[in-house]
Amino acid sequence: MNNLSVARSIFIAFFLLLAVFTNISYADNQPTIETENFWVVLPPDVARSTAGYGIIRNSGDASDTLLGIRSDGGSVMLHKTDIKSGIARMIHMPNMVIEAGAEFILEPMSFHLMFSDLCPIIFTEGGSITLSFEFEKSGKIEIKVPLRSAW
Repeated sequence: MNNLSVARSIFIAFFLLLAVFTNISYADNQPTIETENFWVVLPPDVARSTAGYGIIRNSGDASDTLLGIRSDGGSVMLHKTDIKSGIARMIHMPNMVIEAGAEFILEPMSFHLMFSDLCPIIFTEGGSITLSFEFEKSGKIEIKVPLRSAW
């Protein structure tokens, strides 16, 4: 084997090892987004809006940012209920960082999904809607969510 072949072999081995260690390090530092217990309140026929609840969990080693939400049942936004002097108001949250190892809980009188421009064909007893969450690192996560009475 000549010197050029040896140098080429060492060069290739070095970059292969670098690629392996880079991928291991990269794989260990990723978010892992999961959803749990999502449901949407079945609104009365005359309602123009409704709310949705559930849990978004990041069991990974890196934070991720929820950039947007879409639904086949109408427009949907992330809101936070803020109560001051006994008056509740909803604050639109354009995005939300979900830290590594954390849960983001959407529940009444707190963070929640706010639906408007409801599709009457989809919002029916026993029905479900599709939610699509767009994350900065995890990409698009789509789930089927049941509609159920609030009580």
